[in-house]
Amino acid sequence: MRTPFRAPEHAYGPGHRGVDLAGVPGQPVLAARGGTVVFAGAVGGRPLVSVQHDDGLRTTYEPVEPAVTTGQVVPAGAVLGSLAPDHPGCPDPACLHWGARRDRTVYVDPLVLLLPPRVRLLPVPDPWPG
Repeated sequence: MRTPFRAPEHAYGPGHRGVDLAGVPGQPVLAARGGTVVFAGAVGGRPLVSVQHDDGLRTTYEPVEPAVTTGQVVPAGAVLGSLAPDHPGCPDPACLHWGARRDRTVYVDPLVLLLPPRVRLLPVPDPWPG
């Protein structure tokens, strides 16, 4: 990882609303989870793809030359596009900026999507049903 997540103190404050991951130009970029592509194109001259997930989370990947189209439903692991070179501030040939947010202004660290699910143990009923 090149640049970690830094949550802004308020909705429009400074921060780093995602993580920058070192990569290789042209490598495939995969969807972290299944969802619907809500944007595939350029913003400010940089290509990106955004995927809306059923639980309200939205993930964004840039700079990514899209291989998908807006409105397309993709499963987890689907190829969204290829990593483009020259991400500003990236010392490597290419870096993927991967972001995640809930609502319009609540950004979360996308690396939490890689954590295993939390296991919760409950007390054993006495007597055991059955």
